[in-house]
Amino acid sequence: MHSIAREHHFYVSTAKHIFLHEEKGIVFARDAIRLKDAEKMGLTPLILYGLTIPGTQIEWLTFSTLDNPRSLFGVLLDGWNNAHGLRGYPDKLKINRHIAKACPNLKHSLADIGDISLEVADGKDKTFSASLREAQHLVLEYGWSMDIRNDQALDNIEQLNTHALNVHQEHINRRKWEWCPNTLVKERASKWIELPFNQSNVVLGFSKLDWVVGNWLSSWETNVPHNQKVRYWRDEPTSGCYWLISGENGDNEDVDNINYDEEWNRCCAIKAKILIDCWPNMLSDIANAIGVTAKQLQWFLSGQSELPDIQREYLSELLGIEPSSEYVDYDVIGPCVLIAESPKKCENAYNELSNGGDLEYSFEVLPENGRPDPSWRYVVFAAYGSNPSIFMFQRGSKTTDHLGEKLLMNYRGERKVPAEVYRDVVSTCAKCCTDPLLNRTSTYEFGERHKQYFEEIGQSYSVFTFI
Repeated sequence: MHSIAREHHFYVSTAKHIFLHEEKGIVFARDAIRLKDAEKMGLTPLILYGLTIPGTQIEWLTFSTLDNPRSLFGVLLDGWNNAHGLRGYPDKLKINRHIAKACPNLKHSLADIGDISLEVADGKDKTFSASLREAQHLVLEYGWSMDIRNDQALDNIEQLNTHALNVHQEHINRRKWEWCPNTLVKERASKWIELPFNQSNVVLGFSKLDWVVGNWLSSWETNVPHNQKVRYWRDEPTSGCYWLISGENGDNEDVDNINYDEEWNRCCAIKAKILIDCWPNMLSDIANAIGVTAKQLQWFLSGQSELPDIQREYLSELLGIEPSSEYVDYDVIGPCVLIAESPKKCENAYNELSNGGDLEYSFEVLPENGRPDPSWRYVVFAAYGSNPSIFMFQRGSKTTDHLGEKLLMNYRGERKVPAEVYRDVVSTCAKCCTDPLLNRTSTYEFGERHKQYFEEIGQSYSVFTFI
């Protein structure tokens, strides 16, 4: 039986959703706020350090204050020795260019443990960047899942790190990856957890700081508005944790609960807009299909209003989005047919449907015999364990001029397919363009008709490395 390669993603960043307050202890921020705005409220920024096993949903996080950072080598030893789901030290450790520059002696330090390959992720490595993005969201779950009856209150960094380790261990002990609808994630995580533990014999005594803190830690602030108005709210009935929620500054203890419906609407709207920007039907047709007006749907997508639960469910089903396994976001599951309206919109939708480039295959179809469609080019792609989706590129458009690996992660160029498969691609896309309700059904049926053919292609295009 093949075993999955021992690879860890290691990332460091200031935390977007968690801070330390001298009196309130650990404070969770539902929406990211700038560090200067946080400091005005007496909040101390924290550094998030994390290790992720790509493709498994297994991760371990730990924290320090921004003004008292930890040794990166010390963090790695901590995780490899104590977070059992990591299965000890890896064969390959992937970092970004900022860590490589800030900690130039890391490779030398790793040599004291064993033969660990240190790799710097390419800036276009969507899978690596997704590890940090998902870790930032996982922090919110620390607050949501706390139960004051069973958990110790989070008053300081030490208690936060203990809680983070407990969350990791619970994920492993309860085999939470088996709750994931993605069969490939389940298979990889199950294989990973069966690996023997790589025990390190290195004992870290006093460790001096081995890296240089820089502005790159907070690069996410670029997309966060200035001077957001937030207020404190304490979840006294369950966790006892303090939260920052939208509103005027100052304590507001009369708020009964965080509006989780509002949060789900917001998360759903973000992913829905990414797909609708490329959906091959007019906004009014989509709105009519779920029983709302075009203006109502437009307001929802722009964050100006919510949709009733039933209409939001209709929209989620129509587009193919569902709550993530960690219940902190929505996942785009497809399958569907989309039109590449602009390079940025195309890239956003493609990255969502491909799980950040975690692809089984991605190529433009051309007929083995006969001439291709004179109006459109068709890219067929599928994330691991998923049915194929199709992106339509209009010939002669500026977006089509960008067609290639720079636009589509792990895109493999042109591939000739049997004429009947090509004709089915064209007819399926034509059908999807007629009615938004036909899109996912027709695309799914297309994938089922040619399931064996695409499975064989996927095996020949294998992106992931196994040993």
